[in-house]
Amino acid sequence: MQKTILTTASLLFSLMYVSPSYSQELKVASWNIAWLGSHEYNKRKANDYQQLAVYAKQLDADVIALQEVEDENWAKKVFGNEYDFYFSTKDWVQRVGVAVKKSAGLTVVAKEYKALNVTRVRHGMDLTLSRNGKEIRLLAVHLKSGCFALPLDSKNLAAMPSSTDKELRVKEACTTLSMQIDPLESWVDERAKDDEAFIVLGDFNRRFSQDVSQKHAEDQGLWQALDDEGNEALWTPTMTKESACWGGYYKDYIDHIVFNPSAKNMYVENSFEQLVFKEKYTRELANTLTDHCPISVKVKL
Repeated sequence: MQKTILTTASLLFSLMYVSPSYSQELKVASWNIAWLGSHEYNKRKANDYQQLAVYAKQLDADVIALQEVEDENWAKKVFGNEYDFYFSTKDWVQRVGVAVKKSAGLTVVAKEYKALNVTRVRHGMDLTLSRNGKEIRLLAVHLKSGCFALPLDSKNLAAMPSSTDKELRVKEACTTLSMQIDPLESWVDERAKDDEAFIVLGDFNRRFSQDVSQKHAEDQGLWQALDDEGNEALWTPTMTKESACWGGYYKDYIDHIVFNPSAKNMYVENSFEQLVFKEKYTRELANTLTDHCPISVKVKL
């Protein structure tokens, strides 16, 4: 009888014990909260921050790549004190940052990726997250806006019209975005060379689905430039889905969460979500709430 009791106790103990390599789900998100800072474009009032905070609670992500947020003080207006914040030092209110939930039990090593600043544009944030003996690398980005699907090769850039202010802005945007390819690809190559699991996420300002549908060559499409073979082969759930944000006004995603194969092995199947605002679209609401709906995935870490 005593032997049975001991065996049962041992079994219960083994079930309660969690090994250091045990994986838990980690919710990773990206959210562009337009002009969340001291710029004159930010017209939000107290109730607007409260509404944003409601959506932040509903998102309830462990790690959030943030775009267009000035600093930690502004981020706390939405996320409170539940997160640690890691922001770039770019001298501009539209900074890239990452919020990491304090209760997630993550060890964080964060550094700025200034190489993306090719013509006075936004820096990236490079974070290594570890937990339970496992590790994943994240690069949070906000790339140049204004060149959502046009080819980025030098021949097409040179041929772009520039006789009006609008044409000139588009040409400059495409030129700048094309210049960000090399530093972005270099980061991907370095991580792949060391066989790291990595995710690049944020506002790419690029419709990857159109890069593919238009069959851009490697020097023309941002997706084609980054996507390669082996551990540099990339995947994103946004490629084959339509955005429902603000009634699906823009159906092609420009916010993405991009995995390499090692990170894709950590992806929780069918976990991609877009948090859609319940309010009906108005231009004012898109300014006082934000024009981007957050997206998220879950990974095992």
